[in-house]
Amino acid sequence: MSHSSIFNFESFEGFKPRVPLTVMGVAAVLLILEIGVRLIPEETLIPARSRQGEIFFLERELLPRIEKPRVVLLGSSRMRRAVVPKLLDEKIGLPPNSTLNCGLASGRVFEAKHLYDRNIEKLGQAELVILNIDEWHLSQGWRLGSLYELHAPWSERVAFAEPVRSRMILDGLFSMRLKLLLVPALIKKKHEGGPNLKLDENNQILPPPRRTKVEIEDAAAYAGDMETFYNRFQISPVLENHIADLAKAVKARGGKFVLMQLPNRAAYQAEVNAKHGDEFKAHVAALKDLAQRIDVPLFFYDDPKQCGLSDDSFEDYGHMTPDGARVFTQFLADLIQQEKLLKSK
Repeated sequence: MSHSSIFNFESFEGFKPRVPLTVMGVAAVLLILEIGVRLIPEETLIPARSRQGEIFFLERELLPRIEKPRVVLLGSSRMRRAVVPKLLDEKIGLPPNSTLNCGLASGRVFEAKHLYDRNIEKLGQAELVILNIDEWHLSQGWRLGSLYELHAPWSERVAFAEPVRSRMILDGLFSMRLKLLLVPALIKKKHEGGPNLKLDENNQILPPPRRTKVEIEDAAAYAGDMETFYNRFQISPVLENHIADLAKAVKARGGKFVLMQLPNRAAYQAEVNAKHGDEFKAHVAALKDLAQRIDVPLFFYDDPKQCGLSDDSFEDYGHMTPDGARVFTQFLADLIQQEKLLKSK
């Protein structure tokens, strides 16, 4: 056979594919780094001023105050700022220290479920668990949070739509990116003095005021929040299932699970309706459908007046002032009694 024949395989004799030493060296370094960061206890990397850091703060400062919770409130900082626990106890005739407000700054439902599971012996005693939903909770567009990105099961990582799916898969394989990003915060942690929070005499966790009255009245002050929440907005069944999982866990302990969406500042909501009306309607439709599928009550409010509030009741786009919180706490107490959400007092 001619050496020029296309069927001549003599040229492959002695062929031994080789991986360049540089590639092997880089792979080895990456493997060593990945093993190393996986061995670092996660608790040592968590900055105090983070969602997970706030969970530790709640467990250390708030939960020991409440021996037998009857009402547990979960959600983001909007829930945390909206309900005064001891006032709610008083208004619905519960013994003092019966309400736990466990809202977390920018908290997603995964973190609420994580907190509930970690403290199931205490939180599982609650007769009523109310989860507040924000307009970004069902969307994969905004940050999912390092707690979830580190611990999400593979069945969920592959179920997201692109480009989130690829990122979640990579983070599942290589946790070093997330953990190494926490190192600067760890260094800063030694100087920041803990979460920028305080637990007051009403068992409510409060941060310092965020903005002045002048800034609040300027729509531009919260326009950035809106664009953040609706950036790459996309409803994800994975995030809907987190709510279903939490509802199932509460019901399994004999509790009543309720979904709620607190109103935003009316001026902010008007901007949302004008600029992101379709996305907001998609969120509302998905939330109502989910509540029906998992058979839980949904109390949805998109106008402050529905709860006896006004725009002056808000510090920014959606966080209530102390006066606003007292008004809403009374509203919630009336709702709990009217809807018979608690079996007994």
